[in-house]
Amino acid sequence: MNNLYDNNMKMLNEAIEFSNTQLSHTSIINILKSDNDIKKQYCLIELNKINTEEEAIILADNLINKSGPIRETASYKILDLISNPIYMNFFQSKIIISSFIKGITDINPTVSRNIIEVIKYVSDFNFLIKNIISEINITLSQMPDSEKNHSYLLNKKNFNLYWNLEALFSIFSSNEVKQKVIDSECNIDYTKDLINILSITAKSQDYTIREKTAKLSSLLNIEQIINILKNDPNIYVKKYFL
Repeated sequence: MNNLYDNNMKMLNEAIEFSNTQLSHTSIINILKSDNDIKKQYCLIELNKINTEEEAIILADNLINKSGPIRETASYKILDLISNPIYMNFFQSKIIISSFIKGITDINPTVSRNIIEVIKYVSDFNFLIKNIISEINITLSQMPDSEKNHSYLLNKKNFNLYWNLEALFSIFSSNEVKQKVIDSECNIDYTKDLINILSITAKSQDYTIREKTAKLSSLLNIEQIINILKNDPNIYVKKYFL
């Protein structure tokens, strides 16, 4: 107990001491590359600009394989910066977008919600949609055969489906993406893939997955999916067609 208390006090004192330090932008970026979570948390909060794509990559890297508080704070900071036209272009590389795609299904729902907003500012929506569809197909291929014997695995897979379907809704609800789809500027025809996916998720035993399916099919006006769900017994599913 004393060792735990001493360690916590040491970390607290280090955090207080560090918070009183004036750091340059370069110092902040260098700390964001380090493994010191105490200093990194403070620097993520203090970061108010990025100057290069490399710095954006360093920031986005903190979304993956880091502690929960770091991932969450990084997701807030990325949303703050990418929504600013001054910094938006720094976040458009495929390396960064790939980090966003992983962040969509973060175990921390706050990270997922933030990244759902972040991806609205990604210009390469073809790459984004293609890879989210790929992630959904992987998840569907790994769904357990028996719900009773694999409840933990089923919940985990449904969690992934939930957030990836919400991500697709977020992308397709963008007026800019909608217009490009209408103008046939998409490099990929998503219709067949989406219908195949939604035909499966529309029959999910989990009403939240059917709800996300209804939400997306209503937005995209996919009639054959709407016909499956419009008489769903769950009001949260059916509400999209009332």
